[in-house]
Amino acid sequence: MLSTRTSDAVYPTVYRSLKKEFPKWDDVDGRRVGTFHRILAPGGLSALKAYQLLGIFWALRRDFGRVTLASLRAMADDDAERYLMALPGVGKKVAKCVLMYSLDRRVLPVDVHTHRVAARLGLKAKRRPDTSQDLIEAQVPPELRYGFHVNAVAHGRAVCLPRKPLCGVCVLRQYCPYGKKQNKK
Repeated sequence: MLSTRTSDAVYPTVYRSLKKEFPKWDDVDGRRVGTFHRILAPGGLSALKAYQLLGIFWALRRDFGRVTLASLRAMADDDAERYLMALPGVGKKVAKCVLMYSLDRRVLPVDVHTHRVAARLGLKAKRRPDTSQDLIEAQVPPELRYGFHVNAVAHGRAVCLPRKPLCGVCVLRQYCPYGKKQNKK
């Protein structure tokens, strides 16, 4: 959630500042909201993010006795995803990221980079990433999803750019219908 609508350079710094001030997520409560807002400010949308994160921490304490996702490990993927999506501000992509990165599930979060790379490589996709989540995920075998996501995000940020992709230096060019079309121009 910290990375939502902020630069890739900012959110890791915000995260480190949060962890320095609040070494345990259970240390975050309503009494230090001002400090929480101040730390979140450089990432933008601090009031909204603070509200959502505090709501998530409250829900986790209510449901599990403390701020932890450990109980989700015992849940099936669909149940854990539903639980996460019921938390304030958590949509399908954020839920999939938590499932993949924190709970080692074989799911595929589809963000703008993953969507763009998948579509250009010829995977079936709809116009928007949020409407393509299930469609793209179904086309990538579970054992390849983590690697596909991580590499598609990196590739989408560095080479397969939205407006002027660098198809001439792309290592996927020979497999990419979009890149082949660009080379013919």
